[in-house]
Amino acid sequence: MPYTGPPAGSPITDDRWAQISGLWVPYTPTWTATSGTAPSLGNGQLAAEYAMNGGQCSIRLGLIAGSGTTFGSGGAWQFSLPFPAIALAAANLQWIGSAIGTDAGQAYYAGSCRIFSGGTTVMCISPITATGAAGGEWTASRPFTWATGDFFNIGITYQPA
Repeated sequence: MPYTGPPAGSPITDDRWAQISGLWVPYTPTWTATSGTAPSLGNGQLAAEYAMNGGQCSIRLGLIAGSGTTFGSGGAWQFSLPFPAIALAAANLQWIGSAIGTDAGQAYYAGSCRIFSGGTTVMCISPITATGAAGGEWTASRPFTWATGDFFNIGITYQPA
């Protein structure tokens, strides 16, 4: 169902209605890396949206690499959240979701995504790489060497601060 705003005569603003309605609202995430050269979307596609429901924020995010997409070097990829996450009881606790990376025409790589306690970004992790090596955070070469046409999707729910 598309977002239509609050009912006529409602004292609730459009922004507040979007936050409590459970309807999906688009947002524009920033794609960065923890170190090294940052990735660049170029002519690729990056789409994200969030829905607020009962004090929880669910996001879905997807990226399709274009011929002008560069994947950076070095650090793990991160994507900004629509709202910072609440701090959990301990720094090592995290919000956990799911992710899937697709080496177009080759293979799928199931993974997880996580938001650190009090974090402002989500990052993906795969348990294994294309070479069978131990996995880790997604980078330009993990879980496989990313190229034009490759894509991924993320889904996670967390509590905003």
